[in-house]
Amino acid sequence: MSVEIVPLQIHWGNFETLSSVYDLANCLMHQWPAETDGDAYVTALMVCSAVLEGGEDDTAEHARAAFIEAAHEAGLDVAGDDFGPDF
Repeated sequence: MSVEIVPLQIHWGNFETLSSVYDLANCLMHQWPAETDGDAYVTALMVCSAVLEGGEDDTAEHARAAFIEAAHEAGLDVAGDDFGPDF
């Protein structure tokens, strides 16, 4: 299942564009370049999982916002971030 989001780019050497909740979850689980024990990281992973499993309480935009918080927690740059400057 691929739930579309407003695209964002995360920078860790190269920019990678993420445009679905599946992309966010894949990045968190397989490509995350930072610690994976932070509160925002764990929350982002849980929200992405809930959205992909069809949960009724979380939306794709909740997953996107949680991912951005996890990126900020890890000190990563995010373009397309509603809370900070675009690069």
